[in-house]
Amino acid sequence: MKRAFFFIIFFQSLFSSGQQKPIRCFYTEENNKKISTNPQTEQNRQALEKFTREFIKHENKQRSSSTPIYVIPVVFHVLHNYGPENISKAQIIDCVNALNDDFQKRSADTIDIVPSFQSIAADCQIEFRLASLDPNGNCTDGIERIATTKTYLATDNSKVNRWPNNKYLNFWVVASLLNSIVGVQATPTGGPDTLDGILLRSDFVGRIGTGNISYSRYLTHDMGHFFNLRHVWGGINSPGIACGDDLVSDTPISIGWDHCDLTGSVCNPPIIENVQNFMEESYCTRMFTQGQCARMHAALNSLLNGRNNLWTANNLIATGTTGSPVNICSPIADFYASPINACAGTPIVFTDQSWNANITSWNWSFPGGNPTTSIDTNPSVVYSTPGFYGATLIVTSANGTDSISKTASVRISDTAMVSMNYTNDFENVVTFPGVDGWIESSDTIVANNWRRVNNANTTTSGSNSIKMDNYSNPAGLVDSWVTPSINFSNVGFPIFMTFMVANAQRNSSTYDKLTIQYSVNCGKTWINTSYNKQGMSLSTAGIVNTSFLPATLNQWRQETVKLNPVQHQPNVRFRFTNTSDNGNNTFIDDINIIGTPTSIDENNYLNTDIAVFPNPSKGNTTISFSLVKSCKVNIDVKNILGQTIVSLPHKLLNEGFHENKISNLLPGIYIIDVAINDRHVIKKLVVS
Repeated sequence: MKRAFFFIIFFQSLFSSGQQKPIRCFYTEENNKKISTNPQTEQNRQALEKFTREFIKHENKQRSSSTPIYVIPVVFHVLHNYGPENISKAQIIDCVNALNDDFQKRSADTIDIVPSFQSIAADCQIEFRLASLDPNGNCTDGIERIATTKTYLATDNSKVNRWPNNKYLNFWVVASLLNSIVGVQATPTGGPDTLDGILLRSDFVGRIGTGNISYSRYLTHDMGHFFNLRHVWGGINSPGIACGDDLVSDTPISIGWDHCDLTGSVCNPPIIENVQNFMEESYCTRMFTQGQCARMHAALNSLLNGRNNLWTANNLIATGTTGSPVNICSPIADFYASPINACAGTPIVFTDQSWNANITSWNWSFPGGNPTTSIDTNPSVVYSTPGFYGATLIVTSANGTDSISKTASVRISDTAMVSMNYTNDFENVVTFPGVDGWIESSDTIVANNWRRVNNANTTTSGSNSIKMDNYSNPAGLVDSWVTPSINFSNVGFPIFMTFMVANAQRNSSTYDKLTIQYSVNCGKTWINTSYNKQGMSLSTAGIVNTSFLPATLNQWRQETVKLNPVQHQPNVRFRFTNTSDNGNNTFIDDINIIGTPTSIDENNYLNTDIAVFPNPSKGNTTISFSLVKSCKVNIDVKNILGQTIVSLPHKLLNEGFHENKISNLLPGIYIIDVAINDRHVIKKLVVS
């Protein structure tokens, strides 16, 4: 009976300062880890090596130019959250073509293979084809799109909806992988069927779209491991450490190369090493050798994980990969809206994301919106009344129609939902998240996002707070929540926010981070406040190596954040963002936002003071004000010598709120001169 063991392979991108660097592959490290934890793994590997040697002897006697190509049916499961990771069908087709170019020695750059290896650079007679029939015999284009937050910080748990691995080679395309790696896969030495296949970051798919030709070769390397190839330098994980053998007869003993030295000869001078081999980690790979092709053919004839069934005639019929004309499929409707949280009057763009067919017509319905219907591909809709709004899309292709309805696709808020002064202790059950403007706004939600809890509080008000479970979440997870819109129109200096925070470090090396930003345009852009704490500076309870729960008031700390730049702004939201380092939990309670009421009358033209923010800035700042009536406005930015550095176009501005952005100022002190109907208001700006 076949026994299953698996090795995980990791690729990590090493790019810095715009200079291309080779891949970092963790094949050997993971191989050694499996051997150390399970002796049967080594026995399994030795059995496969014995089979490989016998198969190669046989193939060397029988192989001829008429040997059939090994056709491998493939399916791409695109895991996405409606971002750039939802790559196009054209990019996936290009990825398949790129693999075939490399495995069949038809890439144009094979002409650059150094002369000493031209004669053994091989067409491996392996062809990858997108499936046209799914496991149930239904029409497919070989691409399945799954909307899920498992696309972020992906692990083997993201290998969802696997198609039978003895019939299809499964690829899972994701936005990011845990620990910044770019690929994870299982080798043919066996493993759980649920893990057999390749996780790949979306920008490493193909040569077009988000991909490029250099990145596409990472998958070629990965596929080599999938078919039981080792690194050319053998068992040492990192190249350049020691000479080694990859058990392939026609690849010279190699030291392993992480740069492109085409005359490299270290192990057996003057024999040149095969730096351009796809199983090297140089950035100039071009080829497989004949011996490597034979070794991959052995893996395709082994029983392990059903590799020997992938290319059989019966399976090609079952997966629709015989080469016959591909059926035209019915569409599967899908769409997304952006932004999903907005103020009344903000245009919302609905983007078609339908798949499995070429769409020929669209029929949209937007109850409560303007327009209420549309036949455009990606229409823009405006909602004038706060509330939650859904939409329906019907799409048609040459072979059918499909529809999808999504309730609460968009949340429209009032431009100013609450007034100063503002407090919240999270005791109201609908407060967070709730109907009064609070928004849980993470793009990378996993099991433990910001949530209201009733077992941690400051003991000064009730029993509730909100919590981020950094103890359970993976490093790199970013999760935010946003306050209701607050009206500061009649509020001047000083303005500040206080809140209670409780946090513990898991150990001295974990750096969970909490930041606070604000927006004056319904979240279109966010501006940093002074609050940005992480690690020790965030911790209120030192180091706690178990899941942290504040037990006493001493484990809470009151924080104060100055908010002067938001004075006289009519629509301000605050965003609290947690970045997890797999450290420990963060709790927030008792938020108070406090300002001083003012009355503004600047020459009877302004109903808000002129705000310059951020100030100090790093070179980019915004000048905002609200006019009582239509006025002629000139804005000049001058240095301390009175010389005009920036002069914005002179305009006649209508009554209401206005913003003007200044960018790329050098460090120094500046005078902002705002002339309203020739009456000047002067503000100072510091650029650090």
